[in-house]
Amino acid sequence: MRSVVHLSLAILAVFISPIFAHDKPSPVKVTGVFEAVQSAELSADTEQLSALEIEKIVPHGTSVKKGQVVISFSTDSIDEKIKKAQTALTLAKLAMDEAELDHSIAMTTNKLDLAAAERAFSAARQAHDNYVRVDHDRSIASTHFNLKSSEASLQNALEELKQLEQMYKEDELTEESEEIVLKRAKRSVESAQFRLEGAKTSAERSLKQSIPRAAKTADDTFARAELTWKKASHTLAAARRRAEIEIAQKRDDYQKQVDDFAKMQAERKGLVVKAPHDGILYHGTLTRGRMSEKATTLKKGSAVTGKQKLATVVNPARQRVLVDLTEADRGKVAVGQTCDIHSAAYGLTLKGRLTAVADIPYANNKFSAVVNVQGNASKVAPGTSASLSISGE
Repeated sequence: MRSVVHLSLAILAVFISPIFAHDKPSPVKVTGVFEAVQSAELSADTEQLSALEIEKIVPHGTSVKKGQVVISFSTDSIDEKIKKAQTALTLAKLAMDEAELDHSIAMTTNKLDLAAAERAFSAARQAHDNYVRVDHDRSIASTHFNLKSSEASLQNALEELKQLEQMYKEDELTEESEEIVLKRAKRSVESAQFRLEGAKTSAERSLKQSIPRAAKTADDTFARAELTWKKASHTLAAARRRAEIEIAQKRDDYQKQVDDFAKMQAERKGLVVKAPHDGILYHGTLTRGRMSEKATTLKKGSAVTGKQKLATVVNPARQRVLVDLTEADRGKVAVGQTCDIHSAAYGLTLKGRLTAVADIPYANNKFSAVVNVQGNASKVAPGTSASLSISGE
């Protein structure tokens, strides 16, 4: 009986095993690259000293310690540049002092010119007020007075002639001297009459022409003086504002030159690159954990820039694996899955766990994923390839 049961169970196992084997998903096979969790890109990090020449650089793949000098630069050309910058700064200081003096003189002259313009306008306004309040009416009164005086002169001459004629008529005989006096009196009357006619003509012209013209001229003169004052005020204010802007710009430019020179000197003092932490020095930079396909050629004498990334320090003590997933593989994996990580270069197999999977591709048919390495991977050089088998668990 017991044999029959065992036989039945064996037969059942034969039929059931393929079903369970079919339900268990196959591991996802992908490749990746070992990346150091701690890494730092190195450069001279200078702004003023933009053109540099490498004097010494630690060989690629060298183990370095925190604070160790890994790159140094030639200083001959830099010192020459600083010397020229010092001369340029000295000249700039002289030019700045001259500009400050010119600005001070210009501001003082501007104030004097504005005061002169205000005085000129004040004088014009006073002259106009004098004419309107006094001179205009005085001119009319003077014209009438002159005419009245001429009329009075004629009247006096006529009365004097009349008295003389009456006096000499009573004498019946007119002496020669009396004739002369009468002639003079008559001429005086004629002169007074002529002056009166001239006074009448002059008065008429003054009242109808000269005085109205003088009034108009006074108004125009004042209006022109006011316009001249307004223009002078505006022009001087604009010149003052322009001068302030220009001197402020010159001060900023000079201060920038001072700051740049101080920064250049500071950069000269610290012109070495040190390792920020323990690790391995790689020449060049890493892109998504990988080194360039072409080896860098940095060496003594290489020309570089102040902001150029020259090397990378990677710490192999803690690593992770960067993985590129295709669209098909992206749907088969999930955060938390375990995996086997194999390094062909070092013949090691490590355990890992998927900790991040991107929702958005960073390139065509490429999703980024991160696998944390469990265990000691310090023997594996960061930047080398890894083969991964991600399980369905």
